[in-house]
Amino acid sequence: MTHNVLHRGYGITIDLSASDLGNPDHPGLLQEIHRNYKPDLLYCLGAHEYGTVCPGFMTIVEKNGRYHARHVTRGEVSETAGESELHKALKNHTAEAASREGFNVCVEDRAVHGRRRTDVTVAGASGKKIGYEIQISPIASGSVDNRTRTAVDDGLTPLWLVTNENSLAIDRAPWARLNVQRWQDVGSRDALRVRGGVKALRMVRCDWSTQRECPKTGTRCGGWHATWESTQAHYDDMVRMTATGELVTLFMRARAGRRRGWHMWVKPSDKAEFLQGRPEPDPYLPASTAGSTATLLPAEPLPPDPHCHYGQDTGIRTELARPRDSGDPIDASDWLSKEPPPEYRSTWNVDGWEIPGDVVAARLTLDSALQHLGAFADALPAAADIAAGRADITRAERERWLTAQEECRRLAAALATHPWLRSAHDPFSARRAVFAAARTAQAVKPTNSSQLP
Repeated sequence: MTHNVLHRGYGITIDLSASDLGNPDHPGLLQEIHRNYKPDLLYCLGAHEYGTVCPGFMTIVEKNGRYHARHVTRGEVSETAGESELHKALKNHTAEAASREGFNVCVEDRAVHGRRRTDVTVAGASGKKIGYEIQISPIASGSVDNRTRTAVDDGLTPLWLVTNENSLAIDRAPWARLNVQRWQDVGSRDALRVRGGVKALRMVRCDWSTQRECPKTGTRCGGWHATWESTQAHYDDMVRMTATGELVTLFMRARAGRRRGWHMWVKPSDKAEFLQGRPEPDPYLPASTAGSTATLLPAEPLPPDPHCHYGQDTGIRTELARPRDSGDPIDASDWLSKEPPPEYRSTWNVDGWEIPGDVVAARLTLDSALQHLGAFADALPAAADIAAGRADITRAERERWLTAQEECRRLAAALATHPWLRSAHDPFSARRAVFAAARTAQAVKPTNSSQLP
């Protein structure tokens, strides 16, 4: 990472630590670079001046309120120009699937201005047009951005169809992934199942019955958190649903102030529930300038840095790694959560101890698990009968017993390591107070605490 980089177009050195980038005769230079990004525009100053061995090409990123230049990996700039047989097969299949549904289709759609050639354009309902970019070969991330912006400017909704879970098109634009590697398999229904890119909104209860910690408190808040989970569909159905509007695009930023985020295809009802009337972020506007006129550049320039820092472990690479299609649920709790029930928000006063509601809820959940384990044990044959060979337990019963035991251990460990209990000056008295509060709470028997509000 460095703050000095060579602009090959103008032949100038850019100082990212200066408010004018060290070039007062080029006003608006940073916005120009963002707006017309090219993967070969910026070059490592060390490689240019000293011949340092590195990929050479660089891009601008933002970290902790300051702009930096980082190297672009070789995989980001190598592209294959030829159209493979698989590319042709997917292009033809997309056009045929849309035509069967009665939509107007244009193959190799060339724009009048000459800057766009879309593989397949499908004219859907209400004037909506889906522009399919079938990307089998490697592609530069900047090329994805440029082609996506051009398609959007032309009134298209882009859909990048990829076959690799590590494709650089993933989450740089609306996308979908198929697990097909041979053109002969394009006719197979299983091969054309959409493996990524389509999401469904799910509200997950944040209580002690789940092993997942609350993303906000680190324990359990008792409320409901939104997650986006992958849902599979057949590709032909997706072609139809995107054209009719049964699937729409949604962009969710990873967090405020960052360019990185997630593109996904979702149901309109899920999108409306998620946004809650809020405007959808513009994925093609840098997060640092979205809705704000404040500059992120420091007031005082840093000393010149003409050296190449390629390969140095600064800790920034993992943070800025582009998202890939892992299939894992996407946590959206920062954007959509529902309040917990009263028993999680309340505080219990017992013998001078102020006990948080989630601690009491953890104790109640543990008690319930222990009762379930005891009831299950009572239903099993007596140990003496098993030892004498007069009875036995089945494999399924053994697995259920072990699962119930493990659940009790997990809950007991979670309660014992709760931050409130660990910070208590008298752990023994604190545990007794928690036990007493749980007995009182059990007597109250709050209703409908497990139902989604």
